[in-house]
Amino acid sequence: MICPVRIHANMQLGQRHAKNRQVAGFTLLEIVFVLSMIAILVTWLTVSLSTVESEQKLREAASRIELLAKRGLSIAVMQQRPYQLTITASSVSIAPRYALGPDEAVYMENEQDGAGGESESFDDITASEAIDADVSYEIKRWQSDDWVALEGDKRIVITLNPIGLIEPFMIRCSMGESWIMHELHPLTAGVRDEEMSIEKE
Repeated sequence: MICPVRIHANMQLGQRHAKNRQVAGFTLLEIVFVLSMIAILVTWLTVSLSTVESEQKLREAASRIELLAKRGLSIAVMQQRPYQLTITASSVSIAPRYALGPDEAVYMENEQDGAGGESESFDDITASEAIDADVSYEIKRWQSDDWVALEGDKRIVITLNPIGLIEPFMIRCSMGESWIMHELHPLTAGVRDEEMSIEKE
């Protein structure tokens, strides 16, 4: 006669052995594979974040010049006198065209000659913003094939005409191998064309 208790005990023992085999850890190959996938994912995320940050900094640098050019053109049209956009390696600013000294004075003489009445006077409006020191700036003026790098004391002065025109020019902002180029529209001072190249660092 077979003891049922003994059989039951043997079945429980076999189940424990089966469970022990199932609970066994990962193989070395599986661990290496998982760690490799994590490393690839972390590298991809780091490169993606770096690329996004570079694009954002370049867009902000170019947009700062564009927005101040728009503002200066609007003021020039409203006051019916020329303003100027001055771009250097460290700042971008707007001011009345004569504000930088008599050697650069431009006066609206025709405004007083024809109407016979008193011309409306306006307060001078000036504005200046610092630009990102990590970004390199280049300007290509109308009918020029050369890019002028803004380095040291170099500055570019763009006239904002009271009839609502701005000299067409292009801005190129670069960081390392990445760059963005904006061409400003002569009627609106807004971006007419954009080119961009963002390299992975």
